[in-house]
Amino acid sequence: MEWNIPTLKELEEKIWKCTACGNCKSAYDYGPPPEFGEICPPGVAFGFEGYLASKGKIAFARGILSGELEWDEELVDAIYKCTVCAGCANQCELDHKPYIPEIIEAMRRKAVEDSVGPMPSQKKIVQSMKSYDNPYQGPRRVRTDWTRPFKKAKKPIKDINKEPAPILYFVGCTGAFNLPVRGVPVATASIFQKLGLDFGILGQNEICCGSTAMRIGEADEFKRVAEANLKTFRKLHEEKGVNTIVTSCAGCYRAIKKDYTLSSDYDKMMEGITVIHTVEFLYNLYKEGKMNFSGGLPWKVTYHDPCHTGRHLNKYKFDVDGTIAWKDAYLETDQSECLYDIPRELLKAIPGIELIEMERIKDNSYCCGGGGGVMTGYGDWAAKNASLRIEEGMNTGAEYMISICPFCHYNLNEGSKRIGSSMKLYDLVELIDQVLPETEEA
Repeated sequence: MEWNIPTLKELEEKIWKCTACGNCKSAYDYGPPPEFGEICPPGVAFGFEGYLASKGKIAFARGILSGELEWDEELVDAIYKCTVCAGCANQCELDHKPYIPEIIEAMRRKAVEDSVGPMPSQKKIVQSMKSYDNPYQGPRRVRTDWTRPFKKAKKPIKDINKEPAPILYFVGCTGAFNLPVRGVPVATASIFQKLGLDFGILGQNEICCGSTAMRIGEADEFKRVAEANLKTFRKLHEEKGVNTIVTSCAGCYRAIKKDYTLSSDYDKMMEGITVIHTVEFLYNLYKEGKMNFSGGLPWKVTYHDPCHTGRHLNKYKFDVDGTIAWKDAYLETDQSECLYDIPRELLKAIPGIELIEMERIKDNSYCCGGGGGVMTGYGDWAAKNASLRIEEGMNTGAEYMISICPFCHYNLNEGSKRIGSSMKLYDLVELIDQVLPETEEA
């Protein structure tokens, strides 16, 4: 299987399209009056230009390519002190805009290639992937521990390796192995059973999507698990009738929907299969009148947009032949696949919910602070990042924060504990499960 994962050298032309204007350093909301806010977690924490948004990172990329910068601990540290949230890319209006996250990750791939990356604390991710096929150092048998309540209630979840089903619920490693987040797969499976859906899980045979490895520059490890997953998906479609893959994890969703397309065999392997996030899947059922709520939750909530279901799903329009502006000019951004409005509409449909927005939302949302390998590489800083977002949520007067990413779920709750806040983050499916009644078909 061939992969089109660009090297830093292959991105050199895009790197030199940065004019160092600095527009990437803040989130802008043009008024009147014009407003702006912080958008870059490492820029907020460390301030120096090398850490601040794509302007600093692009300067590093140029120095590495030209040979003016040699690898040392400080340079490697600066490259990995980035959540790759794409906040800077969202602000940029230059022709290299769509490539900024890729450039940052290409520097990390170069660091790995030159045996100086990833960071020492992140190497356990790679070893865990090789030993257990997940980044949590979790034995494979633990992957199904979250299903025990269903077995006890005599509502076991179908093993799709043995029984056919049209829907594969791809749980993801965070939901399966991270104890504080196990409520996400539990609520998801509970909802599916209440709706009478025919679905199954891979159980102990599920392996990591590879997103974490890709984010820290470990391309070979990413390719290994991605190829295995693509072959599994193809086999499940042909032998078990799977035509829909649903995932509650923003990282898995982004990886399968975007990273996997870098494979030359993606279209062939995924033909006849739809990949969809749980919230969009449930939203479609809600709009079709197949999901109705009872009771209510008299909660004041605010909503946090995950980077991987938002900015990372941007699609870009270019002037390919130069007939509008100039060859390969960036023209506009298509946000139609970004999950901004759908979770908000579904949240507001829950009786009793009052949604109060934070100042930085949707494409200007502030990262939870744990992505891009930061939660493993710099755990204390990740929690500090998260506490800034929690404080922003508290300033709205909301009681709870809601999101649709188990990674954000864990890190934001850690940030809340760090500052002694009573604000807790819930996944949207955890709310839906509370107000969704059993159906006769379930």
